[in-house]
Amino acid sequence: MDKPVLILDYSVDRRSGENISRWFDGSTDVRQVPSEKPFPRIDPRRYRAVVHSGSALSINDDHPFLAGGEEFVSSCCAMGVPQMGICYGHQLIARAILGKDAVSRCPSPEVGWITVRFLPEWPVDGLSGRELAVWQSHYDRVDRIPRGSVVTATNAHTDIQAFFNRELKLFGTQFHPEFDRESGNECFSN
Repeated sequence: MDKPVLILDYSVDRRSGENISRWFDGSTDVRQVPSEKPFPRIDPRRYRAVVHSGSALSINDDHPFLAGGEEFVSSCCAMGVPQMGICYGHQLIARAILGKDAVSRCPSPEVGWITVRFLPEWPVDGLSGRELAVWQSHYDRVDRIPRGSVVTATNAHTDIQAFFNRELKLFGTQFHPEFDRESGNECFSN
């Protein structure tokens, strides 16, 4: 039996996990990470990969789950479990591996359909070298990425829009690929 993909939903509205789970043909396990409780006990070895969702929460605020989330990211790295982080999840991965100073508050928010330049290092076919408007909704950013990582997307507002690390099996995006035009616009309206 194939192991499922674990989707950790940090979102306040609890909709990100469902959106992300649509990407996968195989089984997924969507777990909510409530901001007012400690991180749930989860064995990373039960999963073939982990996706950390975005959130309206700030990575720079201490929440009861944050230390446990950082430990979970580190455990996945140590066990070779691939991880993807989206927005908050992207920031969580950087903070877990490099410490609090790997992330910071943006000088101004980045919200809406914003153009991102996908660099030649982008790991998925079809976007390398292109510019594309993607859904953004963040006030924080990643300033440093783990050794051996490569920046794969950028723009004028946030230098590290995405990164990839083959050795640690990490992929992070500041933008929200789980939102299409309709769901991104609905999020913006709300």
